[in-house]
Amino acid sequence: MTNLQRWLFYAALFAVPYLSLVLGTVQTQLTTKYFLFVQFLPVLLLGLFGIYSVWTVLYRTFTFNDCPEAAKELQAEILEARKDLIAKGFRFRD
Repeated sequence: MTNLQRWLFYAALFAVPYLSLVLGTVQTQLTTKYFLFVQFLPVLLLGLFGIYSVWTVLYRTFTFNDCPEAAKELQAEILEARKDLIAKGFRFRD
């Protein structure tokens, strides 16, 4: 199951009961009493999703690992490619 399918599944699990409450097909004392809260529930969930997204991006940004070995390997490959291009007649503007 891909992430898109998982999110769509969760959205459907939320949408069916939510729409039944908002459209009035299911009415209880509890839903009548907290109807305003039920109406604002998607906005609340969207806000929570935004907070989760920001937290995830910040956490992964601050815990990003450096790879000095990969950087050295890449620099060596760049020098090798540069020498190969010079041997083929390419001129660099340094």
